[in-house]
Amino acid sequence: MLDDVARRLAGQTHEIRHVEAILLRAGIDVPVQTSFGTMYDRPALLVRITDAEGCVGHGEIWCNFPSRGAEYKASLLVNEFAYWLKGRRFTSPAEVFDGLTAAFAVLGLQTADPGTLLQVIAGVDQALWDMVARRQGMRLCALFGAPGDAVRAYASGIHPKEARERVQLARECGFTAFKVKVGFGEEVDRAGLAVARELIDEDHQLMIDANQAWMSPRQAADNVNALSRFDLKWIEEPLRASAAPSQWQELNKMISVPLAGGENLPTLDAVDAYQAQALFAFVQPDIGKIGGFTGLLRIFGGRDAVQPPSKSVYCPHWLGGMVGLAASAHLLTVIGDTGLLEVDVNDNPIRESLADWDLRPSKGGRIELPEDDGIGIIPDLSAMKERGVHVTIMPG
Repeated sequence: MLDDVARRLAGQTHEIRHVEAILLRAGIDVPVQTSFGTMYDRPALLVRITDAEGCVGHGEIWCNFPSRGAEYKASLLVNEFAYWLKGRRFTSPAEVFDGLTAAFAVLGLQTADPGTLLQVIAGVDQALWDMVARRQGMRLCALFGAPGDAVRAYASGIHPKEARERVQLARECGFTAFKVKVGFGEEVDRAGLAVARELIDEDHQLMIDANQAWMSPRQAADNVNALSRFDLKWIEEPLRASAAPSQWQELNKMISVPLAGGENLPTLDAVDAYQAQALFAFVQPDIGKIGGFTGLLRIFGGRDAVQPPSKSVYCPHWLGGMVGLAASAHLLTVIGDTGLLEVDVNDNPIRESLADWDLRPSKGGRIELPEDDGIGIIPDLSAMKERGVHVTIMPG
């Protein structure tokens, strides 16, 4: 698929002129809590790249944790990556993705922080594909030959203690699938799922996310089996992301709920290996954490790729701003629209003011993709400032 697009783009060279980090941070009244940490505000880190013809592309780098990780990654983008990127000429963004991956491999070893560098590369890759599609006057999914209508979505980020309010609101917005966080103790987990199940019917889907809460397959199995009576579509990350494949296989034999995971796998090789072994029924690499479009499309192919029945269903993880969410929706469409798009339903002033994209699902729980070219999102920095979002633009 990437080779086909590269052939269509042959002879249309871009030269990178400007690289900027747009750092956004917004206060929230209710912290977003997981089993491993709490977000007391909402950050987003955007990549803005402009070519010599004035065409602009945007991407987004995952930056939820640690609390000031966005500032660190923004500094890397404009002080390290921009030096390599500015003046770079390319036809396909895949050329830049491969160049950055090779150029920063040693720095990843030197800093013992390769994951952060991969996250920056993922955001740059999104921005470049957005730029290329805009220059073609096409939506990104159309550039890859996908029709780009709408994707199925689910409401995410629901704390069990807030299940009644969040599930009810999400259902009223049109969602038909809901994911509740667990790992807060047996009593809290069960109470939250009981409320969620009470509010939805047999046509709705309910998932849970443990955020790596349990240490061993036996501990995870005991907790999952205790919650399985709530008719769960999947259990997400019940073990540490670093658990060996044999531990995932062991756990899978002890539970009846399908496994989901992959958002925290450290390398594309690991994602590829887990996908090949079908260790997860639902696999969830995050486009802002690893791979961008280039890396993930090399693994998951596209809607025309032949996928064996044993392969996992791709359901992109996302819990950030609107640029990365739109990128995830396009990627899901290109891959084949068999999975679900994750939509955080916690308060997020950045998401709500960044662009005019209606995230309320239509009938059937589907969200329409943005209508604009490229990824479809042009950040409205003025609107965000009016909503109290702190905006910092850092030129490279």
